[in-house]
This record gives sequence, structure tokens and C-alpha cells, in this order.
Amino acid sequence: MPNRSHVLKSVGLVTIIAAVGKVLGFGRESIIAAYFGASSTADVFFVASLIPTILFTALGSGLQAGVIPVYLEKKAENRMKADAFISLLGSFFMLVAAIMTVASMIFAKPLVMMVAPGFSDAELDLTESLTRIMLPSLLFFTLSYMATGVLNANKRFILPALTSTALNTVIIAATVLFAARFGVEGLAWGFVFGAASQFLIQYPSLKKYSIRPILSFLPHKRQIVQTLYTFYPIIIAALVIQLTSVVDRIIATSLETGSVSALNYANRLLWLPLSIVLTPLITVLYPSIVERALIGYDSFLSLTLRGMKTLVFLAIPFMIVMLICGNSLISLAFERGAFDASATKTTHAAFFFYSAALPFFALRDYLMNAFYALKKTKVAMYSCVFAVFLNVMLSWLLSRQLGVGGIALASGISMFLQSLCLFYFLWLEADRKRDHAVFRDVLSESGKLLIIGAIIYSLARWLYPLALTFPVIVELVFISLLVFGLYLGLSLIFKVSSLQSLRKLKSK
Repeated sequence: MPNRSHVLKSVGLVTIIAAVGKVLGFGRESIIAAYFGASSTADVFFVASLIPTILFTALGSGLQAGVIPVYLEKKAENRMKADAFISLLGSFFMLVAAIMTVASMIFAKPLVMMVAPGFSDAELDLTESLTRIMLPSLLFFTLSYMATGVLNANKRFILPALTSTALNTVIIAATVLFAARFGVEGLAWGFVFGAASQFLIQYPSLKKYSIRPILSFLPHKRQIVQTLYTFYPIIIAALVIQLTSVVDRIIATSLETGSVSALNYANRLLWLPLSIVLTPLITVLYPSIVERALIGYDSFLSLTLRGMKTLVFLAIPFMIVMLICGNSLISLAFERGAFDASATKTTHAAFFFYSAALPFFALRDYLMNAFYALKKTKVAMYSCVFAVFLNVMLSWLLSRQLGVGGIALASGISMFLQSLCLFYFLWLEADRKRDHAVFRDVLSESGKLLIIGAIIYSLARWLYPLALTFPVIVELVFISLLVFGLYLGLSLIFKVSSLQSLRKLKSK
């Protein structure tokens, strides 16, 4: 079992690597924005990428999340059996990915018409063409997610964390080299090669394990069926999560031109703190949470709730900065070339509401992992079904009033309620164990952070007009230093336990 110092070092390394990947990610989005802006062509590309993204995320995320608990359980018995199991599972899912790729290519046109009902005939034709180009990426993403699951289960986090860097580097190169000559098709091919690069950089480490392709599945029929019974709620949950993005973009196609692109750019900017600060913590804690669940419920619950408090603590100051400086962040990140002030305004309408829900984007993923560790996968699945149903209704209703901002607000509300549901079910599980003290501590901590956040937001908002007199970079630095400085100071005054825990970790 890793100690706290080891966890902190792992989170630190993954955070640094994720930061590099995110910088490249912003470089990628900025270059795409410079070449295509918030235009019809950009809308077409982002919608075309939806179908392969939905498929590989549903399959790949389910594989990655499901592999770690099962692999660690089998590894505790016998390492060779665990590797043999992953070989069987990976080979089977590659077959599934190949079938899905071929089927999607055959039915590309109706699929495109389903996800982009507001597009013109010319836009639908281009979307169909780009979708066919990008669909083979599903095979590479499946391989990549399998490799990531195995390496993370073995506490090898560095190469999986580099996958984002590899993907973004290849897409940037493809855009710069081919976009001028081949247009958006050059960007689509870059997406495919980027997917391949994610697996290739992990392959050297994967070779250290006895994982090999398996071509005959009949002798393992019973094992495959048993595994699929365990995995199907995880896959459905991942698919339903992606359906939220589909719903958002389908509704956005019926709004003003550039709404799909604005939604995408706002979402990308939202994932900056998520990917750099919050997701590394979730990634590193997941194998340890699984190990704790195998040991006993009390140990599992203690680590899970400590991680939950830490996520909320880290998310609050980023949320405040994003709410106050959203327009400047978008302008700095994207406003160049074809991306003009009008595109910034449209993107900010979505980014503001996304920012308000930042803590819940992290908590949703984290709490779902907790239920995967407990092998209560259906709880996570049902919560996702509830969230997407709610999001569909709210997105349609709110977009009529708030445009693209209404879509983002609907996502935030559904994310908040899903996180609340998952926390409630975790409470019910603890109720059976008659352990409520740790939950009272979480609620008390959340109350303190809510008060601290409200104080800092009010003060920073009051001083913001002064910051607007500075250049954009100075403005962002000024507000960030103000928010984070006050946050640390007030956390000490209010004796926030998450800050005390981080200080103890640092001293070890």
C-alpha cells in the first residue's frame, strides 16, 4: 500500500506532465481556432469527431475503469493469471472495436444526420466524409486505454499521462503542415495519427508484462461472459456520459452559427484545471482506492472521503478565477486569426456556466470510480442515465432562453445533481456500516469552503474593474494571486482540514 508521500509524488509528476499536455492542448485549440475560428467548418469538424469520440470513450473508458479492479484482484492471486486475463480481455475488446468501426463506416450517413440535424446538406456531406476518416482511431484508442489501465494498476503513471502530449503534438503538426493544403481533412487525419501515437508511447512499458493477442475466444467463452456482465454497467455509464456531449452539440446545431465550436472551446478551457490539477489526483488515487476496497470498507471509505475533500478544496480557487476572468482567459487562449471578439463573446456565454460547475465535474468522475472499486457498477450507471435524461430536458429548455449558455448551465446542473446522488448512495452504504462521523466532517468542510469562496469571490469581483486597466496577462496574474493568496489565508484561519493534510504530505 503506497504511503501519503508516494501518492503526493505521483500526483506531482502526473500534474507536471498533464500541464505540458494541456499547454499543447491549448496550442492545438488555438491553432485550430486560428485556421477555422468559430465557423461552419469548425462546427463540422467538431461534430464529425463526436461519433468516433463517443465510441472510443464508451469502449475505452469502460475498459480502463473496469480493468483496474479486476486486474488487481487477480494479481493478488497470481500475476501470470492477471496478465493472461488482460490479454483475453484486450483482444476481445479489439474485436468489438473493429466491428464497431466497420459498422459505423457503413452507417456513417444516418449517424451524422442524427447528431447534426441542424446542418445544411453541404455540411452533412463534409461531416460524413470527416467521420469516415476519423473512425479508425477507435482501434488505436482502445489499445491505448487498455495499456493505460494495466500501467496505472501497476502504479506506472508517467507514460499514460504522456498520451495527451503525444495526441496534441501530432494534431498540431498535422494542422500546421496540412490544413492550408488539405483544409479540414488534414486536421481529421492528424486526429487518427494522434490516436495511434497514444498507444505507441505506452507500448515499451506494456511489453514488460506477459500480454499478447488471443485469436480464439471459444475456449474462454464463460470467462468472457462473466467479465462482460461485470463490465456492461461501466460501458453503458461511459456511453451515457458521451451522450450528454452529443445532446449538447445536437441542440447547438440549431442555434446560431459557431455555437458548436463555442461549446467545444469553452469545454476545452474548462478542462485546463481539471486535467492539470484534479484528474491526476483522481488517476493516482484510483488504484489505491481499489486496494482499500479489497482490504475492507472502513479503509476504503476513509481514503475516498479524504480524496473527495481534497478535490473540492483544490477546485474552489480555480473556479473563482474562471468565473471572474472568463472573458480574458478565452481572449488570451483563442482570440487570433479567424477567432474574433464575437466568437469570444459566444464562447464566454458557455464558459461561465461550465466554470460554476467545475468541482462537480471532478467529483462525478471520482465518485463513479469509488463505486467501481466497490464493484457496485450499476449505481454509477443509473446515476449517469438520470443525469443525461435531466440534461436533455434542461438543455432544450434553457437553450431557448440563454442560447449556448443555457446548454452549459444544463450540463452544470445535471453534473451537480449526479454528484449529489452518488454521494447520497455512498452515505447509504455507510449507513449499513453505521459510520456517519466521516460524512459529517465532509459536510462541515464543504460549508467552510462555501463561506470562504463566497467571501473571496465578492472581494475579487469588487476589485476586478481595477484589474481591467492592466494588460490581459497582468490582469490574470493579479486576480489569480489575489484569489489564491486569500484562499490560503482564509483556509488557515478557518482551519480547513484539507490544507492541513496537504501540509503533512509535503513535510514527509
